[in-house]
Amino acid sequence: MDYSFVIPAYNEERRVARCIESIQESMQALPREYEIIVADDASDDDTAKIAERLGARVVASGKRNIGATRNVGAKAANGETLIFVDADSFISPQTVVQMGRALEEGAIGGGATIEWSSRAGFFANLCLIGWNTASRLFHMPAGSFFFVHKRAFEQAGGFDETYFATEELHLGKELKRLGRLTVVKAPIQTSPRKVHEFSGWEIAKMLFAISLSPGRTLKNRDKLHVWYERRNKSSQ
Repeated sequence: MDYSFVIPAYNEERRVARCIESIQESMQALPREYEIIVADDASDDDTAKIAERLGARVVASGKRNIGATRNVGAKAANGETLIFVDADSFISPQTVVQMGRALEEGAIGGGATIEWSSRAGFFANLCLIGWNTASRLFHMPAGSFFFVHKRAFEQAGGFDETYFATEELHLGKELKRLGRLTVVKAPIQTSPRKVHEFSGWEIAKMLFAISLSPGRTLKNRDKLHVWYERRNKSSQ
């Protein structure tokens, strides 16, 4: 098995189908053997049923920790390369082709630039520009699309489960000790739903708490409601 796509999902019945279908469509441009695994993090909607209907393999997590849930999916994976894709993110043929080329050229992992899948607003767009610039400059993959050789992933210890957010940054730091990471130019799309579900004040307050005490805040799920709370299921 060449590639294992791992999708962590909690109550993603509105988005998981589009995510899976984007993978299936994109892989037509890259003739490799692959599988899709949905790591279901205790969803109480039809996420698992939809995923299975579309041919994905579902594994149960229930940890309510996105890094731990990704690790559950990785443990079940058979592919030589792991590709983590968030359930509200959608990839393109260009992204996987460039990913394949990066791996062939010696990268042990990496990510992609990001664009919003729907209208997000000025502040969200500004933040995204800042992230994409830093991501490519410092070779920092986002969790929404993170690929890595399975052997390197295991050597690095996987995602640090003591963190409830930014776990991909910590994994990226460990992977850089083992080899080169590449952030490809072809973007994936991801939902801007958080900026619609939460006010600018709520997001700023959480980010301020992280800046003051990153370790204490990032290791406490109750302080990270923007990541873990679902408010408006209809938001895109």
